[in-house]
Amino acid sequence: MARVYLDWNATAPLSTAARAAWLAAQDEAWANPSSVHREGQRARHHLDQAKLTIGKILGARAHELVLTSGGTEANATAIHAAITSNGAGVIAASAIEHSSILRNAQAHAGCSLRLLPVDANGVLSPATVASAIDADTRLLCVQFANNELGTMQTVAALVAAAKAANPGCLVLLDACQGAGKAALDLTALGVDFAVIAGHKLGAPKGVGLLYVRNGVRVPALLSGGRQQQDRRSGTEDPPLASAFAAALVEADAHRETESVRQRALLDVLWATLRSALPSVQWLAHSAARLPNTISLAHPGVRNEPLVARLDLAGFAVATGAACMAARGEPSHVVAALGIAPDLARSVVRVSIGPATTGAELTAFAAAYVREVNALHAAAVRC
Repeated sequence: MARVYLDWNATAPLSTAARAAWLAAQDEAWANPSSVHREGQRARHHLDQAKLTIGKILGARAHELVLTSGGTEANATAIHAAITSNGAGVIAASAIEHSSILRNAQAHAGCSLRLLPVDANGVLSPATVASAIDADTRLLCVQFANNELGTMQTVAALVAAAKAANPGCLVLLDACQGAGKAALDLTALGVDFAVIAGHKLGAPKGVGLLYVRNGVRVPALLSGGRQQQDRRSGTEDPPLASAFAAALVEADAHRETESVRQRALLDVLWATLRSALPSVQWLAHSAARLPNTISLAHPGVRNEPLVARLDLAGFAVATGAACMAARGEPSHVVAALGIAPDLARSVVRVSIGPATTGAELTAFAAAYVREVNALHAAAVRC
């Protein structure tokens, strides 16, 4: 069997629709969209159409969307905006937020980061938010879905709890995981900011999105040509925007059928693994979750050698977030669940996508069982 890619939460392959849109726009919309001549206005038209398309799917208006280089920049911009507009204070965030939230929150002088605990399934409760938000809280950061566990939050309820405790507290939703995989209506959720990374849903790397609720002020991180209503200076890239829109349209069109198919695939995988390895665990299994993610843990096994052995066997899986795995750092997400350290060191994340087949997961199950047993046997002999 050819290599099997099971790390879609780290990045998705470039979608067919995104590739076609990107190439077409490179020919048709290569000019600077700020130029007033015909070529520039053709590029502007592509850019505007991309924002209109994205906004329609996400329940947002085009002028509420700011194109960025990715999720990290968008998160940093939102945090900068909240603090610059409202003054230094407390930034509250769930303990399982992405590092681009946590590290940017810690970087602001005069601000303190208040981590909010989650339960054993990685769920943040409205009651926890209500008790944590006070008059000094400038921003609440929550995820739409967690990249390591797949856990989805009750966003509307969390927003309501935060606003009830402090109406001036802004809410940032990190939706990098979940956009294109689950229904997402930003206006209905009531958030002030939302962030999406294009490469998570099949767009090229280098394009992301910051949603800014109408009326919320966004001072730019960098001064320049005042593009995008002076919220993000720098020449816009219409081909990237067009590819982003095309990828989102394609993902959204197949979202419901793919959700059913992927859930069924993971249910079969789980049943197979449980039959062969009674001690295996699926972290946060009982939580509301994305259909494509399963975090597996097995006591007595270390995830680094397990992932390496699976890679040699032809399967690409992860120990957690790709950005942290590359640095060899332990997962703060798994630690937040309160599980035993031995079990936490064994976690392997499997995330699937539209191209994943049942045959591939059957083969992966056999490899996982084989390698876990081999590592467990080696540990016992030592």
